[in-house]
Amino acid sequence: MPDRPPMRDLDLRQVDLNLLVPLAVLLRHRHISRAGRELGLSQPAMSRALGRLRQLFDDELLVQAGGNLKPTPRAEALEPALQQVLASTMQLLHGAPFDPEHAEGEVSIGIADVLAYMFAPHLIATFAARTRGLRLRLRHWEADIRSHLASGEVELTFGHPPDSEPGIYAQPLLSVDWACVLRKGHPALARPWDLDTFCEQQHALVTVTPEGHGGGQIDEALALLGRTRQIALRMPYSGISPLLIAETDLVLTTSRWLARKVAGMVEIEVRQPPFAIDPMPLPMVWHERTHRDPRARWVRGLVAEAAASIPDEEALWPADQLAR
Repeated sequence: MPDRPPMRDLDLRQVDLNLLVPLAVLLRHRHISRAGRELGLSQPAMSRALGRLRQLFDDELLVQAGGNLKPTPRAEALEPALQQVLASTMQLLHGAPFDPEHAEGEVSIGIADVLAYMFAPHLIATFAARTRGLRLRLRHWEADIRSHLASGEVELTFGHPPDSEPGIYAQPLLSVDWACVLRKGHPALARPWDLDTFCEQQHALVTVTPEGHGGGQIDEALALLGRTRQIALRMPYSGISPLLIAETDLVLTTSRWLARKVAGMVEIEVRQPPFAIDPMPLPMVWHERTHRDPRARWVRGLVAEAAASIPDEEALWPADQLAR
């Protein structure tokens, strides 16, 4: 066998790493024909592969002894490392399976306060039951939250992505129905709760955009009727908004879920909107950089479970049973 450079001087670009698989199969079977059948190669092809391996490792690797192939000491020493290299290569190609019980780190979710109230109790309980080392971090929802998705600062968020935005995925979770909230004793409650009464009131608007816009579906529904409302207060605080309404003469149109949650806690009255407003779809949203990540998939599964655990508001509190 001709002299060749020491292995440490080899350039990996000149090494056919595909030969490592035939080597592993040959060492397992110690038989050229059986190894060839497993790999779908003829006996001559396997013999040529063995010849190239002998040249690569500067060792016979497998030799005839008593009618069988026996590994040389060098081959026996190679086998454990070879199996580790092949296993690591498979892990590199396919990724390590995600094990939540032993995973560590922080899961960051961008979420508005009222949605945190809606989802966090289930997520906290699930994290406590299924993982030891993962921590949950809820970040305040911001208008540029998608830049945080792209950078990896948050793994997912909630809301409708623009249809034309590339690299953004969304999964529907639930639909949010509407209710109107007023303080107990509000002068409007002494009148019929109709469209005229609604439009004559001073309203509070929850908006998280920097410009303070965000009437959205409510004002769009009014516009279809040729009507508008007067916005006296714009604020970004969904969760505490009913508490503020209980102390003022403002009217708040918010999610029926939140209205039901706080109705027994503060002095408010809840009314059905006196005009039709389409339910607000609520999807979770994530970036393509985490689309196939096993941990991110696991987290999205937990969020979907949390959404499924939220009672249907129409079943709990039908619109026709809300005070009018």
